[in-house]
Amino acid sequence: MPRGNSLYGGTISDFDSADNMAKEIENALAAVRAANGITQPLPTGDNAKDMRMTFIAIATGVINHIKNNPAAFAVQTTDGVNTFDGSVTTVTVGP
Repeated sequence: MPRGNSLYGGTISDFDSADNMAKEIENALAAVRAANGITQPLPTGDNAKDMRMTFIAIATGVINHIKNNPAAFAVQTTDGVNTFDGSVTTVTVGP
């Protein structure tokens, strides 16, 4: 199970039990629907499985793109006095 500084897309088998990007996408969809007055619950059963596989594919694609383009992210840190600029050189991906 991913921890700390790794990104993880998720799988069907650990969708509800792991810290994964796909579950965050499902949570965001539920929140957007609620904010727009949609009160119907998200799909269940086989329909939920298809939806969740789509979220896993999207999450995995996003993570792979980030992993393949780490220099696209700028990093700025400060020690309270000095500010340091840099770029990401590697991205850790979970199992």
